[in-house]
Amino acid sequence: MGFGTTATEAILFIGAVLVAVFTAGVLGVSSYKMADGIKEKGVILGDKLKTDFEIINDPDTVPTQGGKYVFYVKNTGRKNFYFTNSTVTVIIDGQMISQSDITVQGTSGSLKRSEVGTILVSTSLSSGYHTLRIVLFNGVTREFVFKV
Repeated sequence: MGFGTTATEAILFIGAVLVAVFTAGVLGVSSYKMADGIKEKGVILGDKLKTDFEIINDPDTVPTQGGKYVFYVKNTGRKNFYFTNSTVTVIIDGQMISQSDITVQGTSGSLKRSEVGTILVSTSLSSGYHTLRIVLFNGVTREFVFKV
């Protein structure tokens, strides 16, 4: 009987150690995945914080060129960003302007720090005040109220 008690205790001890090792492994993998996700989110947030721009038009006098409204965008951030027809979304008075009605000029695909780019928008607007919203590829947004 002495051997039976020792064997039972050894089996219970080994079982407890196996459960502890399994639990530690699961917690280790979960912690690693969570830390990796936090790191990835930090990189994305850092990218958004370094990306900034301003619409630098005079709100009372928006110029036109060839029947298109001209909006000037200046990179005021610490990072270059993509600046093409397919990476910029233009919304006027809540209506998204079609990519075919937008022409991005003055860049070679990206807007460098302190550089000014031009967006030509082909749309008809009634006289009065309108709201322009420009959204970059990474979600950075600026609004501008202007008069026609």
